[in-house]
Amino acid sequence: MPGNEDEKYLVIFQPSGCRGYIEKGKTLKEASVALGVDIEGVCGEKAICGTCKVRIEEGNFEKYGITSTRDNLSPMGPTERKFFNLQQEEEGYRLACQTKIMGDVVIFVPEESRMGKQVVRKAATDRPIEVKPVVKKYTVELKKATLDDTLGDWERLCNELSRKYDLSNLTIDYQVLMELQNAVRDGDWKVTASVWKGKEVIKVEPGRVEKAYGLAVDVGTSTVAGYLCDLTDGSVITTGSMMNPQVVYGEDVMSRISFTMTNPNGLEILNGAIIDGLNGIAEEVAAAAGIKRQDIVDMSIVGNTCMHHIFLNTDPKYIGRSPFPPALHHSIDIKARDWGLKIEPEVEIAGKGTTPPCQVKCPAGVNGQDFLYLIAQGKYKESLELVRMAIPFAGVLGRICTHPCEAECERGAVDEPLSLRSLHRFVADVELSEGREKAKPIEKTKEERVAIIGSGPGGLACAYELVKNGYPVTVFEAAPKSGGMMRYGIPEYRLPKHVLDDEINYIEELGVEIKTNTPVESLEDTFNQGYKAIFLSTGAWTSQTLNIPDEDAKGVIYALEFLKQVNSGETVALGEKVAVIGAGSVAIDAARLSLRLGAKEVNLICLESTDLTCKDRMPAQDMEIEQAGEEGVTIHPSLGVAKILTGEGKVTGLETVSCVSVIDSEGRFAPEFAEGPAPMIPADTVIVAIGQKPDEKGFAELDKTPLGTLKVEETTLETNIPGVFAGGDVVSGPADVISAVAAGKQAAISIALYLAGMDLKESRPAPLQRIEEVPKEGVEKEARQVIPLLEPAKRKTLAEVELGYEDQMAMRESQRCLHCGVFAQKEASESSQTRGVGIRISPGAYIHVLPIEAGFVGADNIGVLIAEEPYNQDSVELIIDIGTNGEIILGNRKRLISASCATGPAFEGAELKFGMRAAPGAIEKVEINPETKDVRFKVIDEDKWNTEMAPEEVGAKGLCGSGIIDAIPQLFLAGIIDKTGRFILDESNPRLRKVEGQFEYVIAWAKETSIGQDVVVCQDDIRAIQLGKGAMYAGSKILMQTLGVEAVDKVILAGAFGSYIDKQSAAVLGMFPDCEADKVYSVGNAAGDGARMALLNIDKRKEADEFARKVEYIELTVSPEFEKTFARSMWIPHMKDKFPHLSHILPSKK
Repeated sequence: MPGNEDEKYLVIFQPSGCRGYIEKGKTLKEASVALGVDIEGVCGEKAICGTCKVRIEEGNFEKYGITSTRDNLSPMGPTERKFFNLQQEEEGYRLACQTKIMGDVVIFVPEESRMGKQVVRKAATDRPIEVKPVVKKYTVELKKATLDDTLGDWERLCNELSRKYDLSNLTIDYQVLMELQNAVRDGDWKVTASVWKGKEVIKVEPGRVEKAYGLAVDVGTSTVAGYLCDLTDGSVITTGSMMNPQVVYGEDVMSRISFTMTNPNGLEILNGAIIDGLNGIAEEVAAAAGIKRQDIVDMSIVGNTCMHHIFLNTDPKYIGRSPFPPALHHSIDIKARDWGLKIEPEVEIAGKGTTPPCQVKCPAGVNGQDFLYLIAQGKYKESLELVRMAIPFAGVLGRICTHPCEAECERGAVDEPLSLRSLHRFVADVELSEGREKAKPIEKTKEERVAIIGSGPGGLACAYELVKNGYPVTVFEAAPKSGGMMRYGIPEYRLPKHVLDDEINYIEELGVEIKTNTPVESLEDTFNQGYKAIFLSTGAWTSQTLNIPDEDAKGVIYALEFLKQVNSGETVALGEKVAVIGAGSVAIDAARLSLRLGAKEVNLICLESTDLTCKDRMPAQDMEIEQAGEEGVTIHPSLGVAKILTGEGKVTGLETVSCVSVIDSEGRFAPEFAEGPAPMIPADTVIVAIGQKPDEKGFAELDKTPLGTLKVEETTLETNIPGVFAGGDVVSGPADVISAVAAGKQAAISIALYLAGMDLKESRPAPLQRIEEVPKEGVEKEARQVIPLLEPAKRKTLAEVELGYEDQMAMRESQRCLHCGVFAQKEASESSQTRGVGIRISPGAYIHVLPIEAGFVGADNIGVLIAEEPYNQDSVELIIDIGTNGEIILGNRKRLISASCATGPAFEGAELKFGMRAAPGAIEKVEINPETKDVRFKVIDEDKWNTEMAPEEVGAKGLCGSGIIDAIPQLFLAGIIDKTGRFILDESNPRLRKVEGQFEYVIAWAKETSIGQDVVVCQDDIRAIQLGKGAMYAGSKILMQTLGVEAVDKVILAGAFGSYIDKQSAAVLGMFPDCEADKVYSVGNAAGDGARMALLNIDKRKEADEFARKVEYIELTVSPEFEKTFARSMWIPHMKDKFPHLSHILPSKK
């Protein structure tokens, strides 16, 4: 309830768990800074970027003692509202920078809004797994239907699968049946069927598809991890992870169960959150692997019993009540779509654009918005990696691209477009200046070899795309060096050759083979060498002629030959006066280069006008024309050449004629001339630069257009010869580099489809569609950052003219971005249908849910069980899966018993005074000097100790789980706390103090933090850890008593968290009974490994079902010894138990 201005309210940020009391009237962004929660935002809180989106959670949060409601925040204004559609408003989304605090609130920060991402440490462990997948792919070629043979397509497929692979009695998924006939014909009667358990066809794809993908998921109480696997060889292709989106509704199992019971729609909310999270994981790994979600044909999933019930949308209230029975013990296979989400095709909704205009206009489809966003954050390496997802030439195109994207930039409607081209150059230059690491070669996963003829921008772009997709690619180049027109047609002062060389080297390092001095004369010979497809991108190297008398006089040369000679290092004598004929970029380049080679006077004669707003304007870029004028080139517009003047067989000048019009009313080139006087231009050299065309004699077997260019199908770039594709200037005539790159990308798509036997048109990705409208209300004008240039007086050599942005200029320019994608997302969600439930992978795929043992020992523990296989061991093993709900397995091949203990979220940094989950800035390692009581620590993402850095460089934000598990044993060993966990009064120690009635110890001084407060461990923090570790130790002891053993042979710490805690700290704290140090192992995310094993090996699924029934579950709370054992286990390391293996470090008894 709002009070006076001095009131403070409890603000809880999830999933980080950071919380604190914040003054009324502060914005959520200000609260996030105060509490050490890094929320995105690059516009300086001007409500331009829209990246600080958060969600307000409503409901009664019994554990926190508050009711969170949207009424406890300032109302949404028009500036903020433009970033959200009605659905998002209804779901409680707000901009953190615009929303003021008026009461207690729980705030969820979505993954995309987090700057310091949670560190979810759940990498896949390298374990030997026999690959026996449940889903296998089979390729068959069907006999085409005829009027004499009208057998159904499904029956044809069944017959062929039976004949070739001995698969009988098959059924087919209904949705697959609906698309079967299209798939058969798209593949020209060759198809690949995905078959589940040898019983059901769950997917049919056109052509031959060799790879099959599966997803193994571990749903933990705090984190979710997914492993995308290749079902053909068992390899982990990529991993995805996130904080469990349910964390906002409670940090442990019981609080989630309580939420479902105390809120009318509690189960629906929690189910929707985890389903969205699972779909997010599927989308993340699919995007990282370059596949579609629908390519995932199998999935396995584990989770504790509560998670199991919630993701199955089964009410968990009964597992929260004695005797805690689950709804289901056995494993279950459920169709992905039956988990509910209606499977939407991965195409844009007709009539609704969802892509920023700069990306749509870019011929190569570079994601301009996102790479600018990363620059604005100073993440230059990540920005370059994103650009390289589309093109290999960030440095080259950052200098010479004609940047059509800028013409579409929405910022131009406010003041000036963003300088996108220069920002591409900036990120490339940063890498080049720092020294680029050698690229890792890409594994060749395809057998079909591809030949590319021509190493210009089109050929290299095609090679780049194909090698990224696993194809062996060879580029044949007739010239001594690769690069085509980029190397030989563009002067050094515009494109330094070391920049081009570096980017070509990058392509070669990925695995592209380039053979220079190797002209190709015959396509047939190329096919005979074993290449399965060919891409021709040989450019346009023949100069257009004037076709007037004396054009062959001494002193008349052609621009392309002139540029090639200079770029090859040859000396060209020009004389003092040079006349250049032409109006394009090549003509401007020739004119400017002539001045640098010593010409005293350079005149450029062109038909076109220097009025750059009229239809007859010069085609060269505005900037080129301006720079040419600054350097001393005299432009004579609206003039044609009537005659070449000669004397003694050598050129002496040009006789001109006035041109009154260049382009006719229908847009065609149709110059008209006028009679009357026109100037005579003296010249020692005339450079003709009126265009180029391809070599008309080359590759006579290919069809050509009347203009002499190769004739191709417009969309697919296929020529008249199957398997031969062509693009770039050899098809279009002389164009710009970015257009050639785009052609190379499209050719790569066609070649991949051709080699897979798929339809080249129907199977192509849908074209990007532009977002319709970007609101600009409230956007203040801000000048574009001007590109620094070399002074005109210094432009006498081949030194680069454009000098590029410096760091701060690049960041400021990037911050001008309006982030049109925010509104694209809004339009997309407004157009989409309401979400149901379900997992968006292949619609016919099954999801295998592993079995559970008991009420609080779930499928995640079964995952650990089948990964570690204690049932095959003679030694007595204690396996502890550390998390908010600790699960314990004890035993060997003779007998296995298990239990669950409520360890709580404190182990993961939650609910501590300065606790936080693992994220950059979290203290993860602590040491305390027993003599001086001084502290040194390390934070995540920093290798140095705080004592090795200046205080302001440390940037600590709080303590994560591994940090607190270090801190408490260190406090004990240093004599700062006693065995009971109580602080020992020492007034001489400035770090020990009493605040608000309880003692606390300073780990990091305020000057060493980014939150401006001392980070401390208080008495309540120690008690929370003691409760968790006491439950874990007590559970282990009772299991040992039940099994009749006094000691264990091995202690295995499972769970991602267990891999990052110090084993000695855990032993001193008393998280498990005494054991030899070298017999304590961390095995990582064993639950996730078990899910992966079940995905890849059908026998492991059977094993899971078998041993889930054989493990004996012990309910700790009914044990008469539990309370006494638990109380003793609260002590550090224990009240009475002996620890001989720690005797050398534990303090002696006094």
